[in-house]
Amino acid sequence: MADRSNSVELFIKKISDYMSDDYLYVDISTSIGEAVQNLQKQKKSVILIKEKNKLSGIITEQDIVRKVTFISDQDKKVSEIMTTPVIFVYEDDLLFHAVGKMRKSNLRHLPVIDLKSKVVGVIHANKALYAELGKATEQIDQMTFDEYDPSALVKIKQHQIKIVERLLAENTSALDITYLLSFLNNVIFRRSIRIAEQRVNKKNIIKNIPDYTVLVMGSGGRMESFLYPDQDNGIIYELPDKEDPKKVDLYFEELAKDFTKFLDDAGIPFCKGNLMATNPMWRKSLPEWKNQVQSWVETLSEQNLIYVDMLYDFRSVYGNPELANELRDFIFDKLINKKILKYLFKNEESRQAGLTFFGNFILEKKDPENIGLLNLKGAGTLPLVEAVRIYSIKNRVNKSNTLARIEELNNLKVFDDHEKDFIISAHRFLTYLLLKNQIAAVKSGKSIKNFINPKLLLDREKGLLKVYLKKINELKTRARVEISEEYF
Repeated sequence: MADRSNSVELFIKKISDYMSDDYLYVDISTSIGEAVQNLQKQKKSVILIKEKNKLSGIITEQDIVRKVTFISDQDKKVSEIMTTPVIFVYEDDLLFHAVGKMRKSNLRHLPVIDLKSKVVGVIHANKALYAELGKATEQIDQMTFDEYDPSALVKIKQHQIKIVERLLAENTSALDITYLLSFLNNVIFRRSIRIAEQRVNKKNIIKNIPDYTVLVMGSGGRMESFLYPDQDNGIIYELPDKEDPKKVDLYFEELAKDFTKFLDDAGIPFCKGNLMATNPMWRKSLPEWKNQVQSWVETLSEQNLIYVDMLYDFRSVYGNPELANELRDFIFDKLINKKILKYLFKNEESRQAGLTFFGNFILEKKDPENIGLLNLKGAGTLPLVEAVRIYSIKNRVNKSNTLARIEELNNLKVFDDHEKDFIISAHRFLTYLLLKNQIAAVKSGKSIKNFINPKLLLDREKGLLKVYLKKINELKTRARVEISEEYF
């Protein structure tokens, strides 16, 4: 791939690639004199202040020059001059998000935290970085809004279209673009949940709000979202000893009602299948989640296997990720059971890539709205994702992203280098065609869907699509043979 401009790289680079340890982390009870002395001794630029192991304040070099220099009593506490609350970013955020926040608030430093609110680094503003943004600056500023303004969520969603169109024109990898879309949806999720927390906490349903995490499932869980995906989410929470379990669940039910409504208003519509945290099935304490998963794998009905499939592709988007990790490990231990793997594969076996034995596209014949069109998701990306997923389960690859799964399967010699390259290329190309088609639909005022008209493709695109769909069917056939030998 040709080198991209720095402004394009900005939209696909993670903050974790740019953060540093150029900070001093002190307790809120620390004196100003001690903090400044240690700052100079360790040659750091920023003082971050914690209270009860959570980020509470920040003191920059400018603060020290403007405030500390004129303080005669060096025993005063850092809490007296720190700036609070602190504007921060998450370690899995993308670089442009940090740039936007720094530009909006005129900041030179941003603390970086993980989902447990633990400080993991700091990112510095850089004049050279700003100077190289070019036309991207305007788009960044348009997606940087007040953290607690619900109307801003709609604007973030709307600007996704412009960003995707620009990145496609820059020949950015389609897989990078779907990662960016997933990230932007995560921003909307996190802001929706924070706004919902503020509203629900005022109802005083419970005194002690327990640790919890919000899950995103499906394509969002794999960080492979297209434009306007449905909501697929859930909540895992802990049960505090001194709270009524019914009231605890009521709290999270109210929270779910609020944040899912914010998401729907923003352009991430309610799941038609009710796969959301407003549904008690997808909102439980950790022990209840484990019991439910146990019941699903013991029953092995077609519907239960669909639920298990959805849960295999999830990630924590907000709150304590350790709850999600514990559930993921529990599910993973169940899925590597030979009998369950067999039924999982049988449940997906009929979903083939949209190509006949003679090399013609399989076009829609029943759906009136899509007659004569090719379902590029249902008969393209989905069979590929499922094939990679079943190999990942079989070979105990506990990764949530399709690309990461392919890389690990290559490391394990399940896919050789040529197969790895071909499968990744197929994944990228199908994703590109879907994104290109979605942008074209938006620009012509049509609704976004996963069907394309093969007649409108370039000859080269038609040829490549047939090659890749054939390869996906071969991969599914190979999986059937290998799993049949071992499990049937």
